[in-house]
Amino acid sequence: MRDWTILNEPVEKHASKDFIIIEEEASVRDAAIQMRSKGHTCVLVARGGKPVGIVTERDILYRVVASGRDPNKVMLKEVMSSPLITVSPKTSLSEAMTLMATRGVRRLVVMEEGKPVGLLTLVALTGGLVSRMAILPEVEGEVVKCPYCGAKFSSPRELSKHIDSSHIGAEVLSRPHMEW
Repeated sequence: MRDWTILNEPVEKHASKDFIIIEEEASVRDAAIQMRSKGHTCVLVARGGKPVGIVTERDILYRVVASGRDPNKVMLKEVMSSPLITVSPKTSLSEAMTLMATRGVRRLVVMEEGKPVGLLTLVALTGGLVSRMAILPEVEGEVVKCPYCGAKFSSPRELSKHIDSSHIGAEVLSRPHMEW
């Protein structure tokens, strides 16, 4: 039997304290330069010092580059996702993962007393969990349970489709090398 208690841990134990905040009037190019120099995949966008949105590498690629817009002229406020989806430091990993799945996001901003104190990413979260405890589905006879939300499925393939569409989009359970 696996120890799933890690899913009850607070997000503050897993959130990165290293994130970038840039004012909304900055250009997308300025944000991309900072992201590259610090090795980050997103920036928090602020209005008067208060975080109000987020811009990711994907946002820059799809909303600016692929649309033929000039990153020197496009301001962050034009392409940011807003409002921010936030959690408190005491929110459990399980709750955070469920929120990511239901809201269709890969990042949550950890806020305390109105200030950002961390950034929780799905990649870091699932990567950390997998490396520490190799999350695989619970198998109960003919039923396979999703380790993220507890939903039950009749086969590993159905579970993989669910995880792919609802949680991480990587089909991690249907790779040919996986043995069931």
